[in-house]
Amino acid sequence: MKILYTAFKGKNNSSKILLDNINSDNKLYLTNSFKTSELELQKELDKDYDLVISFGQAPLDSNTIKIETTAKGESEYITDYDYNDLYNKLKREYKVIISNNAGNYLCNSIYYYGLKYIKENNLKTKMIFIHIPKKFDIKKFLDTRGVDL
Repeated sequence: MKILYTAFKGKNNSSKILLDNINSDNKLYLTNSFKTSELELQKELDKDYDLVISFGQAPLDSNTIKIETTAKGESEYITDYDYNDLYNKLKREYKVIISNNAGNYLCNSIYYYGLKYIKENNLKTKMIFIHIPKKFDIKKFLDTRGVDL
């Protein structure tokens, strides 16, 4: 399975730190800009990935992993990725919820335009967005997750 992992750039961004620690050649560090990040992702989506796993940093007061199902904009896009297995494995070790609100900033934007591009171009690619808490033991997550990320 060909997987693309994405996260936004930033020194103290938990999602970027997680991406730094994922062992894959298919990683995309997104620019913290609505239009630029959209174009960066679209360029990668044309490379025929099976799955895109996008990470973002959860709000500062959150200690919960949020698996996002829905991106909202001019319309609403719902992922067709089957996230139940991921949820069940993560909940063994972490506080995790299924969310239908990816926020209203860069995270929602990249998810929205990613899902929109996939649909409009009839790609077979699946996409999921996961919010990672700021205070998060990334090494433990990668070592003990039991989840193929």
